[in-house]
Amino acid sequence: NRGGLEDRVFRIRTERSSATLPDTRTSHNLSNIELLGEDDGICRARCNWHTLSYRYKTVDSYFGTTFYDLDVRGESPLIKAKKVILKNDYVRQLIDVYHV
Repeated sequence: NRGGLEDRVFRIRTERSSATLPDTRTSHNLSNIELLGEDDGICRARCNWHTLSYRYKTVDSYFGTTFYDLDVRGESPLIKAKKVILKNDYVRQLIDVYHV
């Protein structure tokens, strides 16, 4: 959509895009992975996560919880729904998809 494209162009022009140089180094850590239930081949799961992002000699930390609905009826599980809850009280830059 046009709004998303304009947002991406803004981040590239202001050097706030994670996809531009210098490359961002990230570490994604999952914990407390829990199956919440299953109904008709759809498993509900949640996990806590912590992402560290290093760029411009600065380490930023993002953390939160993610909920998944997984379809396990086929050969391999498929994500049918995903809800990400960012729990940082303060984020000092624009968040990109690579951070979560």
